[in-house]
Amino acid sequence: MATGSNAAEMPDHRKRNTFTSYVAPMPNDVRATADTNEWCLPSDLRDVHLAEPRLLPGEQIVASAPAYMYTPIAPMEGTRDNSISSNGNSNSSSSNNRSHGSHKEATFGLLSVTNFKLAFVALHARNSATPLASDLYQENTFLGRNEVTLNNIDQIYTIAEQGRAASALQAARTRGTHSGRRKKLEPTKQQNIHGRIVALHIVCKNFRLFKFAFQQQDSKLSGGASDYGKLMASALARFAYPMRHDLSFAYAYREPYYPVLLGGVSMYAGKNDWARELIRCGATEWQVISSSSVPQLQNRLQAGKYSLPPHFVIPKCCDVERFLQLSLAFCDSRAAFWVYSYGGSAASLVRLAELQPASQQDTKMENIMLELVRKCDERKQLQLLQLTDQLPSIQDVQRAYQKLRRLCTPETPEKFMLQDDKYLGLLEKTNWLLYVSLCLRHASEAAATLRAGITCVLQESNGRDLCCVISSLTQLLLDPHFRTIDGFQSLVQKEWIALEHPFQRRLGHVGVSGGEREQAPDSEQSPVFLLFLDCVWQLLQQFPDEFEFSQTYLTTLWDACFMPIFDTFQFDSQAQRAAAVNEGRLVLRPVWDWGEQFSDKHKLFFTNPLYQRQRNDLASSQNHRRSLAVHKLSPAGAGAGATAAGGAARYTINPQLFATQSSVPQDRYLEPAHRILDLAIWEQCYHRWMPVLDIRGGGQPQVDLFHRLLLSNIAKMQRCIDMHNFEELPDAFYDAIGEQRPSQQQQQEAPVEYVDGVERRRKSMPGGNAASNGLQVANNGPLQLSTLSSFFPFGNPIAGDAPHELYDILSSSSELLLDTSSILDKSSIV
Repeated sequence: MATGSNAAEMPDHRKRNTFTSYVAPMPNDVRATADTNEWCLPSDLRDVHLAEPRLLPGEQIVASAPAYMYTPIAPMEGTRDNSISSNGNSNSSSSNNRSHGSHKEATFGLLSVTNFKLAFVALHARNSATPLASDLYQENTFLGRNEVTLNNIDQIYTIAEQGRAASALQAARTRGTHSGRRKKLEPTKQQNIHGRIVALHIVCKNFRLFKFAFQQQDSKLSGGASDYGKLMASALARFAYPMRHDLSFAYAYREPYYPVLLGGVSMYAGKNDWARELIRCGATEWQVISSSSVPQLQNRLQAGKYSLPPHFVIPKCCDVERFLQLSLAFCDSRAAFWVYSYGGSAASLVRLAELQPASQQDTKMENIMLELVRKCDERKQLQLLQLTDQLPSIQDVQRAYQKLRRLCTPETPEKFMLQDDKYLGLLEKTNWLLYVSLCLRHASEAAATLRAGITCVLQESNGRDLCCVISSLTQLLLDPHFRTIDGFQSLVQKEWIALEHPFQRRLGHVGVSGGEREQAPDSEQSPVFLLFLDCVWQLLQQFPDEFEFSQTYLTTLWDACFMPIFDTFQFDSQAQRAAAVNEGRLVLRPVWDWGEQFSDKHKLFFTNPLYQRQRNDLASSQNHRRSLAVHKLSPAGAGAGATAAGGAARYTINPQLFATQSSVPQDRYLEPAHRILDLAIWEQCYHRWMPVLDIRGGGQPQVDLFHRLLLSNIAKMQRCIDMHNFEELPDAFYDAIGEQRPSQQQQQEAPVEYVDGVERRRKSMPGGNAASNGLQVANNGPLQLSTLSSFFPFGNPIAGDAPHELYDILSSSSELLLDTSSILDKSSIV
């Protein structure tokens, strides 16, 4: 009795069962509350080892730990600790509510760090009555829904334990803004991790926020302290910030790649690609130079003085030796490079770096170079746009990006509500939209200069950052070819890859050591490419029928920047890429081969249903949608390094032997509005990871899906007209004329039709059992579009048979897009 009396007076935190049982309890047998031991799980949630992530060839698990994953913004009703009194105690009823709310907010599973990704695999209860969510979201072949590449991780915050009675789940739910608890992990400073880590906050470069709370075992049960949080934090600090590029997973993933890149994309990896562009633009006063054919660039003693791309275009009136001599006076040897010509006079768009600091006092070399460019202009006119003084620096872009990301990744509902009350003011303070506005304005100015028949020279510090943005936007405004999917990918290859934008430094693929950081306090990391994609998205909103690709394509392209398996956005220069192939035996995979990452049904999300192609476009005689659906493979060697690996091409195109007239249409240019009040926030890219902002049945995806539904019905009607079979018209047709669909019995009793004595074979059409809204029905229930996320296809998935019905819509609409790409392009429909 005395023993029982003493046990009744024992404090709550000592009422823990120290007996180790090897007999699994019954399902749903929870014998501990969140106050005693919240990690005592029922037997159907204890098989954590079954939640191992799927590994790729060459991928290895570095560390694993059981953890709870929380949504970026937990549900409002479960975040406030109202059950905790002022003295720190809680009654039994409030503790039960908090325990129920904690499990409602979190998902239990196994968190793993590999040499490629951070993966969380949820351990679902086997007896759960809730059906698993369907796959109606963008699925990546290499990444799961709760997985992110290590290249994508930007910041790691650790939350330390606060006293013995602290709860890991409570720590994850609390605000975490106290400077003494939430601490940024900086592995570049060789920072030691002290104390027990109960939670981690991981901020990704694509605006995603992960929140994890870890299991803390008692020393009496495990034989010693087991800090899973410190284990995972140490693993991330070691592998998420490599100091050398050859430590990337791309060097461990050596699966063979068979080039299937389609011929519509110009990789600009050879001299002929530049020659074809000269012919298309009618630029006859320029010549293509290959570094491999220049003796000075092949001499090891002299090649170190230059940092030129493998192929570049210079004025024809200047010989190569003189050009190389002049290029030494410019930063990164970036003298005048031709990129585009427009109009009958072939006014040229030229990129030029600034003079070296030692040569800025004497502008003689710059004047000589500008005079050489002026000679290439038919009217001998030239306009110089100084971008350094007019546009933000890369440090300004990085600061604006960090402010915007903090605004889009609040840790708690309280912080979200504070930001939401003054969201527009905080958005303005980021200066992100201001920089987008400036880029669009200067691109419009450059486009207007070319339309006036005057050569435009874009000058920047090194000619490899904001020059890429303005030059690419200018060509998008002038040339409809670059608004197609193949053309846009060719544009990125030309302006960003072939002319060597430093992606490795700007996207932070390789960390900076402490000594290098002290020597260079201003970080070179800056998402200049994201600034360009945001500008393209603004153009897509203003001219929705001029672009073949959708905003989902742009968002996916930003995510692809952090996929180390593909080399497109992983290097600073072509020399680094060639060294990785020769020394590190890297297998090159261009990111434009989207079939490597996505299935055909997911690639359908890349198309824009409102795109209207003119019949006189350059690709009108070809299948301009071959990037998505038609699998006509190009010859081997379509990869980025095919030219270097396979030697010289069999033949070299000479632009002088072809027509000199430009084939670029001059009546398809765009004049965008570039004021800040005319711009919008790119919600799909910046807000997609915040469930609190998800509006079911709202947003632009809902409008886009109805447009696809309209195209689907038109495709079915057009097929009925072509086959003279009007029995399988979509239900939308009968709804429009106010009649009922003939019964299946009447259709079956219809007489057989003969044409020239031969029985007509009727082609079966999908979607015969359709709902009144024109969607295919499964299980006698129509697809409710109100269940779709406003961030589709990146929002939370929906359950049921809706994915199959949606893919039927996408497939049917794509049939029309593949043929005409416009709703009103069929003469029989107009």
